[in-house]
Amino acid sequence: MNTATLTAKGNGINQRFNRWILERVRQRRGSPTLPFTLEYRHIYVMPTHFGLGFGILLALTAIGGLNFNNNMVLMFGFILAAIAQMTSLLAYRNLSGLMLLGIRASAVFAGQPARFTVLLKNPEERLRFAIQLVSGTSSDCADIKQQATGRWELELMTHRRGWIDMEPFQIENRYPLGLFRAWPVIIPQARCLVYPAPVSNPPPLPKTGRGDFGATRRGEGEHLHGLREYQPGDPLGRIAWRASARHQTLYSKTMESPHEEACELNWYLMGGRNTEEKLSILSAWILRAERLQIPYSLEMPAASLPAELGEEHRNACLEILALFKP
Repeated sequence: MNTATLTAKGNGINQRFNRWILERVRQRRGSPTLPFTLEYRHIYVMPTHFGLGFGILLALTAIGGLNFNNNMVLMFGFILAAIAQMTSLLAYRNLSGLMLLGIRASAVFAGQPARFTVLLKNPEERLRFAIQLVSGTSSDCADIKQQATGRWELELMTHRRGWIDMEPFQIENRYPLGLFRAWPVIIPQARCLVYPAPVSNPPPLPKTGRGDFGATRRGEGEHLHGLREYQPGDPLGRIAWRASARHQTLYSKTMESPHEEACELNWYLMGGRNTEEKLSILSAWILRAERLQIPYSLEMPAASLPAELGEEHRNACLEILALFKP
């Protein structure tokens, strides 16, 4: 039997054991209410692969010492066993008392990884070393200083729009020698909103809006915007003679005209495309309109928003698209 086969079997056993632990936690405790403090009944301690190998080595050492009646070898083996046993307590104490303060996630587009930020606090006057958060697809590791709060990021790949729940994760620790692994299982009540993925080459923006909410264009038009000091090359017709005489300095008028360009993003005017294609095109139009600073409205079967600009309006429109149910 080769090494790859042994590794695959070991990984399979680990996965089955982790699933058993997860189901046990789900049945007995469910999702924790934040803030959540790790106590002794939440933390499991088991030897690692390295720890199992070290234990086998200690057993062979003890057998050899007994076989040859060598007290020095026996004493050496017992000392190493005591040290190993002490590391299991240190691994447990490195996690005990930690507080899970919160989990946050910002909205992303489908196809991007959802990033969940996990906040852990160390309320005690001692360092916590090599605290690792592990989920099925990502991991992050850091130390926590005394009475400080640490941040970890776990990623989860997204494939479709809507809400995506954060998968269960473990707060692992193998401090100090890697002989033992201490970990609690966390089943979080956290989710991330996933917007429809924008198409790469959307059709041109529709220009069916009235432009009532548009900005103005300075430097052209017939509406007076203000005054500025005269600069060589300004037309004589733009000189504000009365203001110049009053202040004894030449002033020129600056003009503006309303920015009438706007667009109406209307679900009903998109033809016979399928639902997801329409949502992807609308998502791309929203991003393009924001980039070009063109006010836009959104008209959907279940909701509508008037023409505006800004991050709040953008997020509101994208949320409507993400949660749309045909």
